[in-house]
Amino acid sequence: MATHADYNAQTTATEVAAAFADSVKGKNIVVTGISPASIGYTTVMALAAQAPANLVLASRTKSKLDAVADDVRKAHPDVQLHLVPLDLADMASVRAAAASITGKLDHIDVLINNAGISTPERLAAKTPNGTEVDGQFLTNHVGVFLWTALLLPLLRAAATSSASGTARIVNLTSQGHHLSPVRFSDYSFRRDPYDVPEDEKPRQEIPAFFLRLNDGYPGFLGYGQSKTANILHATELARRLKSNQKDGDTRISVFSVHPGTIETELSRSLDQEGQETIAKTAPAGLWKTQDQGAATTLVAALDPKLNEADVAGGATIGYLSDCQLRDDMVAAHAKGEDTAKRLWTETEKLLEFTVGL
Repeated sequence: MATHADYNAQTTATEVAAAFADSVKGKNIVVTGISPASIGYTTVMALAAQAPANLVLASRTKSKLDAVADDVRKAHPDVQLHLVPLDLADMASVRAAAASITGKLDHIDVLINNAGISTPERLAAKTPNGTEVDGQFLTNHVGVFLWTALLLPLLRAAATSSASGTARIVNLTSQGHHLSPVRFSDYSFRRDPYDVPEDEKPRQEIPAFFLRLNDGYPGFLGYGQSKTANILHATELARRLKSNQKDGDTRISVFSVHPGTIETELSRSLDQEGQETIAKTAPAGLWKTQDQGAATTLVAALDPKLNEADVAGGATIGYLSDCQLRDDMVAAHAKGEDTAKRLWTETEKLLEFTVGL
């Protein structure tokens, strides 16, 4: 249970950061996916207002990163900012970004994996071992998996320090994960959406809009697969950290977050059918503001009471929505411990990289 039972869909990130100011002040915080008019922007602005020691902004597009940094500096000139280029679809970029942060900081108290893409167009991609995967899966899961693993030593340093004693990892996912399980037999969606083993098929009752094909590619299903992977990654990472029993790993908490249905450039570009379909996924058809959309992220990142949650891929999944733990909202295909273990092992193979947990 989170500290504030009264927090809900209307709660703002500004409000949450102020309430948990002690969890921000003097801390080293890393946030990915930074651009103007985004929940990443609101997340950073809310954190900057509470005097973190170091705030690292990591993003793919330099101009957008610079624009956000300018706003932070104008509003909070005393905050120590570090700008790091990061393209999660490029594993060399991921490694370089992680190395850059390791050269700047001796520990990370909070890692917020906010970055991600959603596109109706096929982005053909290959992993380091040569496997063809969907570009959304590569960016939203494979890149995030490697990025988080490379920063684990800095998170461990925070969890073992007397000044902090804990560390927090937050994966941004979505209720869009209900659209598709992980397609272990067809990561790239080259086959018909239902031409896969039973446990990899989309639900039959999905609205037709989400099954739309763009040159044979179901973009929404690709997005859903990547968001399922975000949840499975978080729960398996939590389980492995807890069972590791060393290097402060038991004091690193991992959560996944559904930010809500939010007004963004992507949502505003949808046609009428898309707008109406997406609106139905929000409670009472209400769209959140950017500030409201970042609130749940900051509850997951900052609320000290969440350290009591037994998040290890078992009884507690650690999924938050509208600023509360809501494991009941997680689809069955994103809950299984065996599936989470399989995804972890398969991702290590895709990357030709072993985390060591």
